[in-house]
Parts: sequence; structure tokens; C-alpha cells
Amino acid sequence: MASQNALMMQAVVAFAQGCGGAQIEGAAYEWFQDRYFPWVVTRKAGGTTPQEVWDDHGKEFLGKFRLIGERAAAGGGTITQDTLRTSALSVEQDSECPWCPDI
Repeated sequence: MASQNALMMQAVVAFAQGCGGAQIEGAAYEWFQDRYFPWVVTRKAGGTTPQEVWDDHGKEFLGKFRLIGERAAAGGGTITQDTLRTSALSVEQDSECPWCPDI
């Protein structure tokens, strides 16, 4: 099983891919870290963590992180903490993911 840090790195890379060439302000990076680093090891669906099911669902998770980046970058300009939060919560609400963080 991959470490929490390794999975978070995968999430950040997928998010950045979705952002394309958009600049990302520091506060947005901090919000992303604060929201998703604990999420990796938080028990949800049937008592499992995203870390425990990553081998089976990691591609789906990474697709959601790319989509968050795409939505955050869609407005153009620098991605702010507020833009990122709005985009992330939108993707989480639209997803039927039993492991999504609590909104």
C-alpha cells in the first residue's frame, strides 16, 4: 500500500495537470493540502480509507483531481483559494464517491 505522502503527490500532479498553465496562489495549495492530505487516511465507505482502496479506485480519484484543476482554471487568471474551494466542492457534490470528504 502506498504511503499517504505518495498518494498526495499523485493527487497534486493530477490537479496540476488539470490546471494546465494556470498560476496557483500559495493559499490555494495550502487549502488543497489541508483538505486532501487527511482525506487519504479518513475512514468512510464501509469503514475503508481512500488509501486502502487506491489500487482499485485511484484512477477515479485522480480523474476527479484533474477535473478540480480544470474547473478551477476555467475562469482564467490565477487560481485562488476561493476558486479552488468552489471548484473542489462542486466536483465532490457532483460525484457519487462514497470516499469524498464531508462538505
